[in-house]
Amino acid sequence: KHIRPYRNGQDLAARPRKALVIDLLGLTEADVRRQFPEICEHLLRRVKPERDQNNRESYRRSWWLFGEPRKDFRPALDGLRRYIATPESARRRYFVFLDGDVLPDNTIVAIASDDAFHLGVLSSRIHVVWALATGGRLGVRHDPRYNKTRCFETFPFAAPGDDHRERVRLAAEALDAHRSK
Repeated sequence: KHIRPYRNGQDLAARPRKALVIDLLGLTEADVRRQFPEICEHLLRRVKPERDQNNRESYRRSWWLFGEPRKDFRPALDGLRRYIATPESARRRYFVFLDGDVLPDNTIVAIASDDAFHLGVLSSRIHVVWALATGGRLGVRHDPRYNKTRCFETFPFAAPGDDHRERVRLAAEALDAHRSK
């Protein structure tokens, strides 16, 4: 439950590294010491010394937690078996489903939806063109950047009928299956 898969933007672009993280969100330091003494000892040796030097007070204070929890995003994932992800910066814009157990890195834009219709719309040419026009550029290669507030939140999602929604869902599921191979 507390050892979870972890992905970054590079993992989406290539074969995942199969990285794992210790995720103790919701537990206090005392809880960790009592329930998981071996993990606590590992974190004391390997994580706490670095966190003690961190400029961010939240990292120093909550040294046993993985990163800085996304307080709005975590609850949005509750009950979802998967969610949509895209690298924040990439030469080509693509969206994939990630398993609900996977913790995304800050280089991944994560969208709390398990509906293949949303994956299909986000993968559509019109959304990719929209994202290229509204997002910024980043890095040496000047790669397109997917900015949630500019690319996702302002995108005018259509409200098609049930038949059209289902066709988009089926196509998106096939696309995701193909990308997952």
